[in-house]
Amino acid sequence: MSFSIAYSAWLLLLCPLAGAVYAAGFYYKDARTAELNPILRWALTALRFLLVMFLVFLVLSPLIRSSKNTVEKPIIIIAHDNSASIASGKDSALYKHTYPASWDKTINQLSSKYDVRVMSFGNEVADSMNYLYNEKETDISSLFDAITKRYYGKNIGAVIVASDGIYNKGFNPVYAARSLKSNIYTIAEGDTTITRDAIVTKVDHNPTAFLGNTFPLQVVLDAQKLEGKTSTLTVSELHDGKEDKLLTKPLTFSSQQFHLSVPVQLTAKTAGLKHYIVKIDPVAGEENLTNNKQDVYIHVLDQKQHILILSAPHPDVAAITESINNTDGFEAETFTPDKFQGSLNKYCLVILNQLPSTNNAITPVLQNIDKLNLPVVYILGSQSNLSAFNQLNTGLKISSYGNRMSDAEAAQSNNFSLFTLSDDLKSFISQLPAVSAPFGTNYLISPSLNVLMYQKIQSVTTSYPLIAFNSSGNAKLCIISGEGIFRWKLQDYLAHKDHKVFDELITKIVQYLAVKDDKSFFRIHSPNSFKEDEAIEMDAELYNPSYQLINDPEVNITITNSDGKKFSFTFNRTSNAYHLNAGQLQAGMYSFEASVKVGTELYTKKGEFNITPVQLELTHTIADHHLLYQLASEHSGKMLFPNQIEELPKLLESRDDIKPVIYSHVSYSPLIDLKWVFFALLALVSIEWFLRKWNGTY
Repeated sequence: MSFSIAYSAWLLLLCPLAGAVYAAGFYYKDARTAELNPILRWALTALRFLLVMFLVFLVLSPLIRSSKNTVEKPIIIIAHDNSASIASGKDSALYKHTYPASWDKTINQLSSKYDVRVMSFGNEVADSMNYLYNEKETDISSLFDAITKRYYGKNIGAVIVASDGIYNKGFNPVYAARSLKSNIYTIAEGDTTITRDAIVTKVDHNPTAFLGNTFPLQVVLDAQKLEGKTSTLTVSELHDGKEDKLLTKPLTFSSQQFHLSVPVQLTAKTAGLKHYIVKIDPVAGEENLTNNKQDVYIHVLDQKQHILILSAPHPDVAAITESINNTDGFEAETFTPDKFQGSLNKYCLVILNQLPSTNNAITPVLQNIDKLNLPVVYILGSQSNLSAFNQLNTGLKISSYGNRMSDAEAAQSNNFSLFTLSDDLKSFISQLPAVSAPFGTNYLISPSLNVLMYQKIQSVTTSYPLIAFNSSGNAKLCIISGEGIFRWKLQDYLAHKDHKVFDELITKIVQYLAVKDDKSFFRIHSPNSFKEDEAIEMDAELYNPSYQLINDPEVNITITNSDGKKFSFTFNRTSNAYHLNAGQLQAGMYSFEASVKVGTELYTKKGEFNITPVQLELTHTIADHHLLYQLASEHSGKMLFPNQIEELPKLLESRDDIKPVIYSHVSYSPLIDLKWVFFALLALVSIEWFLRKWNGTY
């Protein structure tokens, strides 16, 4: 602890000087104190000297500098693999019963010296350590990503990863861990023994097909230690509980490590949800029969809808086209305005990129769009003719001088209600790179315009729409006020290593515009397919005769599986609609019937969906200890086995680089704020006054 003042240190000499002058003048110049005992007068003079000196010192605004040291223990992170492949081998009893006790003992030992944090991982990362082994997928790279983000700048002593090294989601953990600057120890779980096994490794297919067309399945087969053995590959369609064989192919395993890719062509004979089974007949000596079979679900649609994109060559168009062509039921066709000579009758949606432009008014196209009441997307950019655009009655008019542009980021609207966005997309909107938006001196916005995203310019969210929707006559339209959205797709890949979020945005826009309006009073919105480890979620809307959303009546739904078993649920009410989270159901085909009663009217809706099984954990069950060894060796650690867990405390204690960190915190506070200062001054004044009063002096 030390003192400092806001003024020159020379002023400190004033403190004793002022105290001495004041005390001497009071006790030696005042006749009333002359008769006091000399010793008493010296004592009183000293008290007055201290009081005045201290008061003058406080006038100089002294600050107390204090420092406090905090010791932070090294953090030891123990991450446990909770995926199904761990308990699929012969040692399943060990991992479920004996193993937890060993970890509890080790964690208790480590906790006396380290700050121990536990985690579990599989499909997702959890801040707990359980031994259920029920995760359907394993993403080890997400574990290292989570540790890097959560413990950035912390004193991480070591990361201990207990796993079998099998991953079937995300990136190679060896590369993902290189961003983590800490020691890594691995516990090699699982069994590396290669057993006899015939495997349907994967079946590549499109989720949809079109009625009357042939569509491919690419079946990938593997086999281990079955050289010279034979089996049969069959592809069947399951309907009404019976398997109708569509393909039978004899197999001869010609090597110990057998691999074969089999192309299969099937014909879509009827529309609807189709269930196909691809399987290999069991071979004598096989221990794992679960991976001999895979279920495939394909939606057969009556026809594909076509979307026309008119634009000069532009990266935005390439990004949008690819997303549309990856969407079930839609196909994009791209033309430059001068090359398009066809009819608009076959299209369900027209996308105009920077059209009408300064060089091309596309008047015939706009007239046909208006005549056919086609939905349209207007993308505004540097080549757009804003004067011509303002005449199109879109609900948005931009007053601008020339074709000046400004950088605009995206800000989500809280009042958008035309369709719902996933949580991933909502959180990603704030991360989207800026686009080039028309620099307008004024944006005239119609009250009917429904804004999905606003423009954020220089960190200020404006009232200018970036993506908005409206209706023109009987057709819907969308306005994207900016060019450069291809950067959104690149950012999506940079952040997630895929384009799912960008594709979702484009898909939602296209589906809303292109799908014909449902004029019914009761509507159900449900995906056609779910994964086995996903929750079954649906939305419902109920309208009164004026087509206003209401949600007073109760909406019930009955979901029925292929065996006829029924599951009944009630939708939860949202602000003006309904939402259902039915949790997870077993893989298979399901139908549903939802109903709601409004007055005397009973509305019902029927539909179907499939739940795709997730079998990745049981397809390959041979532990990859080489990956675990590589992880440990690259990060100055060591690979151990489950029976060596209790050696971890000694190994960590023997390291010189795992040490506590001391943080020093310095703070300044005014001396006058301390309570003891007040009581010290009060004591000096009180003692002096009492002695003078006692001796008859005032």
